[in-house]
Amino acid sequence: YQIIPYAGGTHPVAKGAQFAPDEWIYHRLSFMDKQLWVTRYHPGERFPEGKYPNRSTHDTGLGQYSKDNESLDNTDAVVWMTTGTTHVARAEEWPIMPTEWVHTLLKPWNFFDETPTLGALKKDK
Repeated sequence: YQIIPYAGGTHPVAKGAQFAPDEWIYHRLSFMDKQLWVTRYHPGERFPEGKYPNRSTHDTGLGQYSKDNESLDNTDAVVWMTTGTTHVARAEEWPIMPTEWVHTLLKPWNFFDETPTLGALKKDK
């Protein structure tokens, strides 16, 4: 499948953390390093930034979840997407921001060995 993130016209899709690697906050935000993460399912791994990100001084989220590089063969996988981490406000959204739309399209990519519609145009004789 091809995954196509789209965050609308007001701001681009997330491009990674805007912090230097030596800053303390960078170590809590590993989920911002990549737009897409795929990890093996574990019941305790529910939040991309970890369970208590505002109380930790180190990575407790996706950076740790993916650190052991577990195989995804024959197992349940979890897809994590970071589609937007900043927002450029519009006048209509101040003082209350009612909504912000973010879309993701999961599109088959070479799902079939050949195009099944090619035979549909042949007429029976």
